[in-house]
Amino acid sequence: MRQIIEVLRLKHEVGLSHDRIARACGLSKGVVGKYVSQAQAKGITWPLPEDADEAWLEARLFPVKAPPSRFAEP
Repeated sequence: MRQIIEVLRLKHEVGLSHDRIARACGLSKGVVGKYVSQAQAKGITWPLPEDADEAWLEARLFPVKAPPSRFAEP
């Protein structure tokens, strides 16, 4: 499972660098950067809403895209 909440917490609450967050969470620096930049782009701030969980964050940061239609659009 993704560790988006922990990455955002370590970034905003603790103030760690992407490198230190990556080592602490066992992720690459690229993944940490992607989580932080996606949250910023989507206007998600810290602290998160009370009801936010990993699924809530994942749905907002990485929405599922509909597969392309196999048929030509009229």
